[in-house]
Amino acid sequence: YYRALASAIYCGAMSANGRTITTDDQRLRVSGLYQEWTEMAYGVGDIRNANGQTWECFQAYDNAVYPDIVPGNAAWYTFNRPLHGKSPDTARPYVPVQGAHDMYRQGEFMVWTDGNIYECIDPNGTAYSPGDYAAAWQKWEG
Repeated sequence: YYRALASAIYCGAMSANGRTITTDDQRLRVSGLYQEWTEMAYGVGDIRNANGQTWECFQAYDNAVYPDIVPGNAAWYTFNRPLHGKSPDTARPYVPVQGAHDMYRQGEFMVWTDGNIYECIDPNGTAYSPGDYAAAWQKWEG
Protein backbone atom coordinates (compact mmCIF):
# COMPACT_ATOMS: atom_id res chain seq x y z
CA TYR A 1 0.00 0.00 0.00
CA TYR A 2 2.90 2.36 0.70
CA ARG A 3 4.14 2.15 -2.90
CA ALA A 4 0.65 2.81 -4.25
CA LEU A 5 0.15 5.77 -1.89
CA ALA A 6 3.56 7.28 -2.67
CA SER A 7 2.87 6.78 -6.38
CA ALA A 8 -0.53 8.47 -6.13
CA ILE A 9 0.94 11.45 -4.24
CA TYR A 10 3.68 11.89 -6.86
CA CYS A 11 1.16 11.56 -9.70
CA GLY A 12 -1.12 14.13 -8.05
CA ALA A 13 1.74 16.57 -7.54
CA MET A 14 2.78 16.24 -11.18
CA SER A 15 -0.79 16.83 -12.32
CA ALA A 16 -1.28 19.80 -9.99
CA ASN A 17 1.81 21.40 -11.51
CA GLY A 18 0.58 20.81 -15.06
CA ARG A 19 3.26 18.21 -15.80
CA THR A 20 2.83 14.83 -17.43
CA ILE A 21 4.61 11.58 -16.69
CA THR A 22 6.85 10.85 -19.66
CA THR A 23 10.28 9.60 -18.51
CA ASP A 24 11.33 6.20 -17.22
CA ASP A 25 12.21 7.77 -13.87
CA GLN A 26 8.77 9.36 -13.55
CA ARG A 27 7.10 6.08 -14.53
CA LEU A 28 9.09 4.28 -11.84
CA ARG A 29 7.97 6.85 -9.27
CA VAL A 30 4.36 5.89 -10.01
CA SER A 31 5.05 2.16 -10.42
CA GLY A 32 2.87 1.40 -7.40
CA LEU A 33 -0.13 2.27 -9.58
CA TYR A 34 0.72 -0.19 -12.37
CA GLN A 35 -0.82 -3.64 -12.35
CA GLU A 36 1.17 -6.82 -12.03
CA TRP A 37 1.80 -8.55 -15.35
CA THR A 38 -0.75 -11.20 -16.34
CA GLU A 39 -1.20 -13.25 -19.47
CA MET A 40 -3.13 -11.16 -22.01
CA ALA A 41 -2.57 -9.00 -25.10
CA TYR A 42 -0.20 -6.04 -24.70
CA GLY A 43 0.28 -3.00 -26.90
CA VAL A 44 3.27 -0.74 -27.35
CA GLY A 45 3.62 1.50 -24.32
CA ASP A 46 1.76 -0.76 -21.87
CA ILE A 47 3.53 -0.82 -18.50
CA ARG A 48 3.36 -3.60 -15.91
CA ASN A 49 5.30 -4.78 -12.86
CA ALA A 50 6.92 -8.22 -12.76
CA ASN A 51 9.75 -9.80 -10.77
CA GLY A 52 10.55 -6.63 -8.80
CA GLN A 53 10.91 -4.58 -11.97
CA THR A 54 8.69 -2.26 -13.99
CA TRP A 55 8.51 -3.10 -17.71
CA GLU A 56 7.33 -1.31 -20.82
CA CYS A 57 6.06 -3.22 -23.84
CA PHE A 58 7.90 -1.95 -26.94
CA GLN A 59 6.58 -4.57 -29.38
CA ALA A 60 2.95 -5.69 -29.18
CA TYR A 61 2.17 -9.32 -28.38
CA ASP A 62 -0.64 -11.60 -27.24
CA ASN A 63 -0.01 -14.46 -24.82
CA ALA A 64 -2.89 -16.43 -26.32
CA VAL A 65 -0.85 -16.57 -29.54
CA TYR A 66 2.66 -16.59 -28.01
CA PRO A 67 2.47 -18.33 -24.61
CA ASP A 68 6.27 -18.28 -24.13
CA ILE A 69 6.35 -14.50 -23.65
CA VAL A 70 6.36 -14.48 -19.86
CA PRO A 71 8.63 -12.69 -17.38
CA GLY A 72 11.98 -14.44 -17.17
CA ASN A 73 11.78 -16.35 -20.46
CA ALA A 74 14.15 -15.37 -23.28
CA ALA A 75 11.23 -14.26 -25.48
CA TRP A 76 10.17 -11.74 -22.80
CA TYR A 77 13.10 -9.42 -23.60
CA THR A 78 12.19 -9.28 -27.29
CA PHE A 79 8.92 -7.54 -26.43
CA ASN A 80 9.52 -5.78 -23.09
CA ARG A 81 12.20 -3.51 -21.69
CA PRO A 82 12.95 -2.65 -18.07
CA LEU A 83 12.55 0.96 -17.01
CA HIS A 84 15.75 2.48 -15.59
CA GLY A 85 15.73 4.98 -12.74
CA LYS A 86 17.68 8.24 -12.67
CA SER A 87 18.07 8.29 -8.88
CA PRO A 88 18.84 5.86 -6.07
CA ASP A 89 15.13 6.06 -5.10
CA THR A 90 14.06 4.65 -8.46
CA ALA A 91 16.83 2.07 -8.81
CA ARG A 92 15.50 -1.38 -9.70
CA PRO A 93 17.25 -4.76 -9.83
CA TYR A 94 19.83 -5.10 -12.58
CA VAL A 95 18.50 -6.68 -15.76
CA PRO A 96 21.02 -8.07 -18.28
CA VAL A 97 21.03 -5.93 -21.39
CA GLN A 98 19.55 -7.54 -24.50
CA GLY A 99 20.04 -4.71 -27.01
CA ALA A 100 20.27 -0.97 -27.57
CA HIS A 101 16.65 -0.56 -26.40
CA ASP A 102 17.53 -1.43 -22.80
CA MET A 103 21.16 -0.31 -22.36
CA TYR A 104 22.02 1.49 -19.16
CA ARG A 105 22.75 5.15 -19.90
CA GLN A 106 24.96 7.54 -17.98
CA GLY A 107 23.14 8.73 -14.85
CA GLU A 108 20.88 5.67 -14.55
CA PHE A 109 20.84 3.63 -11.36
CA MET A 110 20.29 -0.04 -10.58
CA VAL A 111 20.55 -2.49 -7.71
CA TRP A 112 23.32 -5.02 -8.25
CA THR A 113 23.29 -8.61 -6.97
CA ASP A 114 25.35 -7.59 -3.91
CA GLY A 115 22.42 -5.42 -2.77
CA ASN A 116 24.25 -2.16 -3.43
CA ILE A 117 23.04 0.62 -5.71
CA TYR A 118 25.24 1.52 -8.67
CA GLU A 119 25.15 4.44 -11.09
CA CYS A 120 26.17 4.11 -14.73
CA ILE A 121 28.98 6.60 -15.25
CA ASP A 122 30.00 5.66 -18.79
CA PRO A 123 29.25 8.66 -21.07
CA ASN A 124 28.37 6.23 -23.86
CA GLY A 125 26.21 4.00 -21.67
CA THR A 126 26.87 0.31 -21.20
CA ALA A 127 25.52 -3.10 -22.01
CA TYR A 128 27.75 -4.64 -19.32
CA SER A 129 27.20 -5.33 -15.66
CA PRO A 130 29.51 -4.15 -12.87
CA GLY A 131 30.88 -7.70 -12.80
CA ASP A 132 31.76 -7.59 -16.50
CA TYR A 133 32.91 -3.96 -16.83
CA ALA A 134 33.37 -2.25 -13.46
CA ALA A 135 34.69 0.98 -15.04
CA ALA A 136 31.17 1.79 -16.34
CA TRP A 137 29.70 1.79 -12.83
CA GLN A 138 30.11 3.65 -9.56
CA LYS A 139 28.80 2.34 -6.25
CA TRP A 140 26.42 4.85 -4.73
CA GLU A 141 27.55 5.79 -1.24
CA GLY A 142 24.49 7.87 -0.30
